Amino acid sequence: MKVFKIAIVGAGPAGYFAAQALQNLQSDETAFAIDMFERLPTPWGLVRSGVAPDHPKIKTVSKVFEKIANSERFRLIGNIEVGRDVTISTLQDRYDAVVIAVGTPHGRSLGIPGEGLKNVISSADFVYWYNGHPDYQNLDIDLTGTKAIVIGAGNVAMDVGRMLALDPKELDKTDTSEIALQRLHQSSIREVSIVARRGAEHAAFTAPELRELPDLESIDVTMSVDDITSAISRAGTEPEKHVKSNLEAMRLISETQAKAVSRKLEFLFQHKPIAINGSDRVKSVTFETPEGEVTKECDLLV
Repeated sequence: MKVFKIAIVGAGPAGYFAAQALQNLQSDETAFAIDMFERLPTPWGLVRSGVAPDHPKIKTVSKVFEKIANSERFRLIGNIEVGRDVTISTLQDRYDAVVIAVGTPHGRSLGIPGEGLKNVISSADFVYWYNGHPDYQNLDIDLTGTKAIVIGAGNVAMDVGRMLALDPKELDKTDTSEIALQRLHQSSIREVSIVARRGAEHAAFTAPELRELPDLESIDVTMSVDDITSAISRAGTEPEKHVKSNLEAMRLISETQAKAVSRKLEFLFQHKPIAINGSDRVKSVTFETPEGEVTKECDLLV
């Protein structure tokens, strides 16, 4: 039997699924000995550090990773940073193939004035913070204000908005970082706006996450009926399946009666951020909308 030595750099989902693909190719004539290198002492990448703590079911994919890791000829080598502790050329010399399966550790910038102000936080950094990533436990974030804005129209934005708006007592039984949990218990944030550049028909949320929002007892979740009605009209009579599911879930949210609780989570569409305002820290964000420019106050921008 020919055994090929494979190095996989990165112990996140991409790395594990690459290992699984190789294992599935094994036969009586061919096998793969896989060494997986990870910079952190723990594996699973964004499954560990990117999934919101109040959604533990999503993390059950780690059981698949465990099965892959328990297979014959598989080793996880943690606390090794490729480029610092070992070079790519060294791996190339010692393995038949090297698979690079790492993502970027940094979030994207908006490219608008004011991004350098205090309390303008990358969503990637914020997610790593509340999930206990060791590089982000000293994140400089001030939660003493009452209003937060989250820019984005995907599940990460929804996770961040929900984590900021939730009563932190609901997070006590989750695996939220102890540092983040303590800070969230002390947080004064009560109004969170999730703001999307385009209309609701273009949002990258997924319907199951949208459908659970009205069930959050401690939060009033709101969407404009007019926004969603217009989006349904723009989507046409035969929208794609996921668009149709999303818009139906959003329609139900827009028609849900307010609970009259103190914590608010609102969704705004067709709001393009054009400037972040403040002297030393963020005070407001200016948006371009179909009706013209509007400025919205905030104490935290993610």
